Amino acid sequence: MIYKLLVGSLLAASLTAAGQNRPPEQMEVFRAVSEALANRDADAFLDQFDRQMPQYEKLRDEIQDLFGLTQEIGSTVDVITDEGSEQKRALELDWLLKIDNEKPRRQIVKCHVEKQGKKWKITSLEPVDFFQK
Repeated sequence: MIYKLLVGSLLAASLTAAGQNRPPEQMEVFRAVSEALANRDADAFLDQFDRQMPQYEKLRDEIQDLFGLTQEIGSTVDVITDEGSEQKRALELDWLLKIDNEKPRRQIVKCHVEKQGKKWKITSLEPVDFFQK
């Protein structure tokens, strides 16, 4: 199953479910992250992360610096692996990040998401410095 979302003018964000069936609400967190990147909206971006996440402060600082120094950001996220339960998932993501006219960055990003109340939150993300300007 493939989820495709058009985000920003640079790149379409696509979320590939690696052949597994997942409720769309689990993918909402990545759609929101991609949209916040395209809009350069630090608050909307950080709202997708658990504030208790390891290296949250570093991520916050990296995103604020990135948004302060860029004009356009595009993002494509493909899910490589997805394991876990209906409450917690461990994912490996093939993430492509396009910043202004720079050469695109591409990296395997590992993260965990957890359902907190009615909303999914990212509870870990490595490497955080992927978003460094």
